Amino acid sequence: MKADQLDDGIIAVSGKAGLERFVRIWGGMGWPDREPGYLCVTGQREDGRYHCLWEKRGGLWELGDAALEANQMFLMDYLWVDARDEVSTSYLRGLNGLCFSEADESNAAGGTAGPVPLFRPKFGADGIPVVVAPVPERILNNYRSALEKIRGIIGHGRLLIHPTNCPRLVYTLRQPLDELIVSPIMKGLIWVVSALEQTSDNGLSDWTPPEPWYENVPRGR
Repeated sequence: MKADQLDDGIIAVSGKAGLERFVRIWGGMGWPDREPGYLCVTGQREDGRYHCLWEKRGGLWELGDAALEANQMFLMDYLWVDARDEVSTSYLRGLNGLCFSEADESNAAGGTAGPVPLFRPKFGADGIPVVVAPVPERILNNYRSALEKIRGIIGHGRLLIHPTNCPRLVYTLRQPLDELIVSPIMKGLIWVVSALEQTSDNGLSDWTPPEPWYENVPRGR
């Protein structure tokens, strides 16, 4: 996969089928519990739709490596996590290439999506750290409602899923509701899409009616 930032701040992800343009690309992490955890990388297109680009499965150490890999592949700015798991969150924030800011920490209880850059700074030779951001408490405390909202987004065609890169997500979405509630990959999806929705609600992007489903292929860097 290959991602480049254009002069206007758009992130262009190219592959065999051509080039897709994204306003921002963020990640969501579902911690390991009864099954391995998952990282879900999702981009917001210029038309306002969300596109699940990549998933990664593993324990805490594997997920840390996956977050660094996603930064290199997709120029990912934010990684949203359930910061109530202080051990896992601290581990990620201690990795070289992942970080957090006091502003993100203080926004956890306020229900905002944290400081959101309109344009990502130029990707330098040493790379730009991914901000590990806490999921707002209003999402954590109303998880069932957040899940239903994401299901509604999917039902209205506002969420595209790369079937080759996200096979577990495709499978999980077909499972009963009681399995979705405890699924780590669904938590990762809900964290990141909820954060992206917050930026949309703040007027940083416009929503237009969805186009017909299209097929794309894995992108290579």
